[in-house]
Amino acid sequence: MPPRRVVSLCPSITETLVAIGGFRRLAAATRYCVRPKGMLWGLPRIGGTKDPDVARILALKPDLVFANQEENRIEDVLALQEAGIEVDVTFPRTVSEVPGAIRQWGRRMGDGSEDEAEALARRIEEEEKALQAEPPGAPFLYAYWIWKDPWMTISDDTYVADLLGLAGGVNVFGREAERYPTTTAEDSLERGADVHFFPSEPYPFRREKHEPMTADLFGKERVRLFVDGDDYCWHGVRTLDGLKSMRALKMRLEAEK
Repeated sequence: MPPRRVVSLCPSITETLVAIGGFRRLAAATRYCVRPKGMLWGLPRIGGTKDPDVARILALKPDLVFANQEENRIEDVLALQEAGIEVDVTFPRTVSEVPGAIRQWGRRMGDGSEDEAEALARRIEEEEKALQAEPPGAPFLYAYWIWKDPWMTISDDTYVADLLGLAGGVNVFGREAERYPTTTAEDSLERGADVHFFPSEPYPFRREKHEPMTADLFGKERVRLFVDGDDYCWHGVRTLDGLKSMRALKMRLEAEK
């Protein structure tokens, strides 16, 4: 298969395409595609993940567009397909599904990307297996907050929850029917959440800004962790950082006992 001209509509996919040798085939990406840091300056931008400029994409004449079922809108995917553009749509919900997605991206791009994709996929599988083989950390009840006003969290039907499960995390909102339920701080405490995560995205929680507020709402005696949202929710090559974060999390919670 000859080299393909591609567009990425998902930041985590963009980062991974570069990691498997696809940088020179990237024709454009979204304005939120900022990783790998320092490598994407000058790359044409085609809007955001929820509002891509379809006409701009078509004008770039890509052979293939990469999208994520959750990050991107079905109407944009359909508009591209109806215009004759091939669209690859993936949606990993667990860590173990990530290697398969990476292999698929390598196959779809061709031109040697298959080998680099295979190497990355195997490395993630090995790292996940190694983490699972380690002595398990003590189980902990948690809530992972993705928004405030209103407060929103995650169910177990998410990549983040699956990742945290590798560190011994038990999601107090895990059985909710909605993937991202709206709730309250009081409800999380009533359910027994002792560890509360405040990631840097999608809501930009910051320790220096939100520490006092979270202490008042959730209690100073509970563990409140301000974490890098990219490491916790981006899948692909970033999954390696996520697995490292889970290993560090186990050690941190053990030390705070």
